Amino acid sequence: MMNTSRRAFFKTFLSAGAALVVSGSGNTTKPAEAAVHEQIKGVCLFVPTLGKASDFVELMNTSAPGNWTVHPLEGTLTDRYFIAKSLYEEAKGRANTFVGAVDPGSFAVVQAAIFDSGGTFHYITYEERNRITFSAQL
Repeated sequence: MMNTSRRAFFKTFLSAGAALVVSGSGNTTKPAEAAVHEQIKGVCLFVPTLGKASDFVELMNTSAPGNWTVHPLEGTLTDRYFIAKSLYEEAKGRANTFVGAVDPGSFAVVQAAIFDSGGTFHYITYEERNRITFSAQL
């Protein structure tokens, strides 16, 4: 008896919350905007030991033409943290796209570096067991 009452309460509560979200978001929607062709100023990180990372870099250059700077993440994980943090902070003022293709260990330090710099992510894709692609917000 008690479980049914709880379920009914949460169902009502969540329905009301969803209705508020839908009604409040109607005025704030706008069409999605993609970067204009040839206006991308991007930074691309990759781990050279990943064979497919170079494919990712090539894909970024062909599918999203613009001005790309490509940076390999080399050295220890600590080195990779400071490289990623420095590149992300530099990119905030001069780029509009920050992406990468890395292994899980490198992604953990890249993620920490971006979070420590006040950043967030557009997407994180676990493509394979040892390859993660991401796009961070600038």
